[in-house]
Amino acid sequence: MGVIKEGRVTGVVPSREAFAVHYPGYPCSISRAVDTLGGLQGLLKARSLQSNRLELHFRPEDPYSHPAFGDLRPCNHLLLKISKNKSANRQIAGLSDSLGLQSGNISDDTTHVSESGSSTKEVEAQMPDDDLTNLCADIVARVPEAYHFDGMVDYQHVIAVHANVAHKKKRSWLEMEDPHSEKDCLMDIGEDDVMMLVPPLFAPKDVPENIVLRPSVTLTSKKNEEAVTQPDLEIPKRINWEEYIPKGSDQWESQMAVYKLFDERPIWIKHALNERLLDKGYNVGGHMLRRLLSRVAYYFSSGPFLRFWIKKGYDPRKVPDSRIYQRIDFRVHPSLRSYCDANTANQATQRWEDICAFRVFPFKCQTSFQLFELADDYIQQQIRKPPSQKTCTCGTGWFSYVVLDNLRHRIAIRFLSTYPKPGAEHLLKEAAENFEKSKRRLSKDSVMLNEEEHQEMDPEAIGNEDVQEPNIVEDEEENDEEELFGSFPSSEAGGDAEKIQNAETSDEEYQIFEQDSEGNLSDEYD
Repeated sequence: MGVIKEGRVTGVVPSREAFAVHYPGYPCSISRAVDTLGGLQGLLKARSLQSNRLELHFRPEDPYSHPAFGDLRPCNHLLLKISKNKSANRQIAGLSDSLGLQSGNISDDTTHVSESGSSTKEVEAQMPDDDLTNLCADIVARVPEAYHFDGMVDYQHVIAVHANVAHKKKRSWLEMEDPHSEKDCLMDIGEDDVMMLVPPLFAPKDVPENIVLRPSVTLTSKKNEEAVTQPDLEIPKRINWEEYIPKGSDQWESQMAVYKLFDERPIWIKHALNERLLDKGYNVGGHMLRRLLSRVAYYFSSGPFLRFWIKKGYDPRKVPDSRIYQRIDFRVHPSLRSYCDANTANQATQRWEDICAFRVFPFKCQTSFQLFELADDYIQQQIRKPPSQKTCTCGTGWFSYVVLDNLRHRIAIRFLSTYPKPGAEHLLKEAAENFEKSKRRLSKDSVMLNEEEHQEMDPEAIGNEDVQEPNIVEDEEENDEEELFGSFPSSEAGGDAEKIQNAETSDEEYQIFEQDSEGNLSDEYD
């Protein structure tokens, strides 16, 4: 490059590239540091791996040494070579000194030496420091990537280096204690007979994380009776994100577009929200979309709104009208999953709007929907009826299990009717039969609910035997019908019914929300 003048240097940046390692320690030498990183072969191997993780063994000579892992991150750095050269003026001054020594008389040799020495000091005093030495800077290479060791080192199982020496000393001590003891005793164990089984890693993670432990399922019934119901966790409040984003920037426009979508409706599924942004001309990546959402929304890690993005300040557990945004799943029958496996690479080609309108058969074996988005008149009519429950439960939300079971069968009919290949006719017929049965159960459940409400409104009618007689007969007939319908097998709803009923009575009924926790969010639930 050249000499540094006034803190500046000019030159051409070379095209050669290198990578940096932020070494988490103070090695005694560069060669020792390279050895702890696996040597040159280990560095080349790490560069060729897809994981881009560099292993650092602080004791490379120990085969049981567990490594610390360094992650590769992009950067924009330069590798400089700084050198210091003596100034040409200083060399000239030294040359003049030698000439002054030679020009003096032989008799007055001492006098001339002293005078020339004083003149040298005067020349050095007149020259500035920059003229004495020159700093030169050369850019050796560009550094676009660097390894960072931000995690913790794994637990170490240290083997004594001098174990063999200690074993020999112990053997000599035993021979001195009992010189008549046999040499081939049980204490004489060779190194080859010792087997050390140490796992590759003791800890699966090198970064601490916050975890929420579920309550123990072995609690006694007495403790369950005495347990006090914990209040719902407080939902996050709205933040003033306008103060942190420059107005008029691309990020501002994208953030405002996401904010306006939550003004349209308070709860969104990620697929629908991403498609709406694309239709508006905002092509936002997955990581950036998550940042935009975390500023204006949050999500639950369990319950009927699982992994749905909810507007900050809005609590769907306290608003009965939020039932139309609840979650419902559609699972492809095992006999049809080969179709989904064959179209795994084409999942991104399907529009979310077409799937919710039942125009195409989904390519995923399990898909989560919002009831609000399903384009079916029967489903929309059912979810807009007054809720049968006064509270929002973790298992079924604002709906009863009978209602959700009925809606699942309706969704199965609509999707099976769009299956593009033969082989789903018997499944469609079975789904239609199960749907009719669920409709009858739903109607009976509604009649019983209306009777209970009527009895609460008119308690004097409870003692009237003339009015109660026909009701008793009807109840007996309904019980007979329930036993009859209950004897029919239901291949689709049996497993889900047992899970939801167990969830309603289990100790795992708790609500918890998470805000922008990287690494815990699965694409399956987005």
